[in-house]
Amino acid sequence: MREELIFLLNQASELEHSLCCSYLFTAFSLKSGPGSGLSGYPAEAVERWRRTFRSVAVEEMMHLAIVNQLLVSVGSAPNFDRSNFPHSGSYYMPDLHIELEPFSEDLLRHFIAVEQPTGGTMPLRLNPELVMRIEGDLNNEIGPDPYKLASQGDIYGVILDGLKILCERLGEERVFIGPPPTQAFHDFLAYEDWEPIRDLASAGRALSRVIEQGEGGVADSVDSHYAQFCTVLDEYLALRESDPGFEPAWPVLPNPFTRTPPEASGIVNLIDDEFAIQVSDLFNEVYGAMLQLLARFFVTTTETEEEAAALESASIQLMTGAITPLGDLLTRLPAGSNHPGKNAGPSFVVHTLHPLPYKDAAWALLQERIGELHDYTARLSWSSEAASATVELASVAEALDKIVGLLRTADTRTN
Repeated sequence: MREELIFLLNQASELEHSLCCSYLFTAFSLKSGPGSGLSGYPAEAVERWRRTFRSVAVEEMMHLAIVNQLLVSVGSAPNFDRSNFPHSGSYYMPDLHIELEPFSEDLLRHFIAVEQPTGGTMPLRLNPELVMRIEGDLNNEIGPDPYKLASQGDIYGVILDGLKILCERLGEERVFIGPPPTQAFHDFLAYEDWEPIRDLASAGRALSRVIEQGEGGVADSVDSHYAQFCTVLDEYLALRESDPGFEPAWPVLPNPFTRTPPEASGIVNLIDDEFAIQVSDLFNEVYGAMLQLLARFFVTTTETEEEAAALESASIQLMTGAITPLGDLLTRLPAGSNHPGKNAGPSFVVHTLHPLPYKDAAWALLQERIGELHDYTARLSWSSEAASATVELASVAEALDKIVGLLRTADTRTN
């Protein structure tokens, strides 16, 4: 039934979203720059690993986009919400617990297990106290049931089977009932050579590619997430063997938060350095604004093509011009007196997020919010606590100002 398909797509969306953030956090934790203490080949290797994690995170973001476009194409709403870290995958992969952690051998092996091909033997890292079990009747005849799946590939296999069954029962024209994608969305997918989903065939191609990019396939197994993480692990082990003191990551706290987040299902570490708290809060609100931009991009109603393109461009500029530099900055800031010798890090907090449904209100709120973030960033960059980060914060403030200008220029309400 469609309801079960939509449920599974929402679970897949939240999984892709969580993995994207988890991989980005690990990328942020890797050392770089003149203060890293790395040089020569080790420094080159660590920078290569950073690029690997960021590249994989970008691909996970595209998977998130594909899942959300599929949600819209079958008549539902996009979903950019998720539980806060750390959290489980209790309704689809009950043994999976997703956290924010700095680079380590143990974490790499966990990532390899998450991305491994179906039938792989690498065990997921388990914490029995955190694993959620679903009990009671598991045979819902009129709604979705929980699944016990072993890999991401399994999830997409079940989704594709559900699509096929629904198309056989209703016909494709009654399954893919969502609005056609805008040209801006075509252009967005074209950056990574993806195509919009219009029917069962295009959905099958998209989901097969998602699986292959994660697990590996006949054509591109060398470039799969699984293979790339295996390569990083081999290089890391070789460097540790030649230099037992080799440490590629900053001493970043796992699951660092400024306050206990809603809906988290595990232990978090609360940072107490005042400046790190301010930067962390800024990171989270910029991240939330990016999610709202993306959500609106997926529910464009009467937007012109210029407005739709501005939403897409603004979300990408927020990622590159604000989220990335703030994430890098946080992993170099002290966590505070409660965690001596440890650094802070981004927490990717999500407040309950729903797509803004009304165009005029959405455009007013988005511009207002990003303007507030610009003003806060500018004030923070002038504070005495920001002396060591003035350049980074000034750059973020400039990026936010440009994004507000981009949205105002494209907004047909004021032009």
